[in-house]
Amino acid sequence: MKTPASSSKSIIAQFSAWLQDRQKQKKIIDDVVKAVEPGIKNVRGYRKRLQKPIQTCLEHCKTMVRAVPGPIYLNHADYHAAPLIRAAFIGSEKIEDLLRRQDPTLTSEASAGQDLFALLTMTHRETREFGSKQEANMVIADASLKSVTFSDHKLVVLSTTLESSRDKLEKICFAMILEGISKELAARRTDLAELREHRERLQAMSELFSGGESGGRYFGHDTSPDYEKLEKVELMLKENAEELRDAQEGVETPEDWLERLAELLIVPEKVLNFNTVTIRLDWRNVITEATDETASNVTFAQCSIAEEAVRDAVLLSYTVQK
Repeated sequence: MKTPASSSKSIIAQFSAWLQDRQKQKKIIDDVVKAVEPGIKNVRGYRKRLQKPIQTCLEHCKTMVRAVPGPIYLNHADYHAAPLIRAAFIGSEKIEDLLRRQDPTLTSEASAGQDLFALLTMTHRETREFGSKQEANMVIADASLKSVTFSDHKLVVLSTTLESSRDKLEKICFAMILEGISKELAARRTDLAELREHRERLQAMSELFSGGESGGRYFGHDTSPDYEKLEKVELMLKENAEELRDAQEGVETPEDWLERLAELLIVPEKVLNFNTVTIRLDWRNVITEATDETASNVTFAQCSIAEEAVRDAVLLSYTVQK
């Protein structure tokens, strides 16, 4: 049976933990607002409005990172033992060279003989070519083949443990989403400013083609209205007004910025998403359905930014050599 004193301590401890969580939540929300649009702080209740969208976004980042294949443990004696490494570095680029080029400040936390975890990213391209292909017991000499080439390899050192590496990668993904949202808001404001400038130019042209008094007063030449050009300018002004109305929606006030930020955070997969891809390659890096030992499955995550596929990714682990 708990004494009143021990019960009181438990309540105090629970309250302290709750208060710390609240302070942590406030800091995360304020950091997000600062990164995207500081003016949102002027909106009453902005923290409450952003709490659920930010939580959704953070959970999405965790889900994405947990879906990244690997880690592939690199063997110093034979780096190309893993099928994906063998397929990814079939050309002139070598995994050994990539490892040697790492910034010493990034690997300094690991001592010789210790494991480091890193994210390998690259792009792949599929091309059609003709060559021999075996189907059942037949060899087709001039078959249409699809080969895969990996290029633009980059390696980002994360940490010395898998869990801390994933935590770091989650933060990187979250920062990328915030950067994407910030750029989207900035682009919309830029479009709005350009449309307003265009409207001013059209209004000046409309005044000119309407026939003003300046030309006749100072230079004595005819400034009668040019109705054909005026009609074209008026049509352009009407189109500009419609574009301006659409562009103004959601970017005029801090309340608009807050609403747009919340909308994008609640569907973060539209800004950044990972999909797992598996392809089966033979020794030539040709896609095949063969089940023999000369072909291997390679699996990687395909990262898409703003719904456009841009990079392939996989986690690696290797032993530090000093």
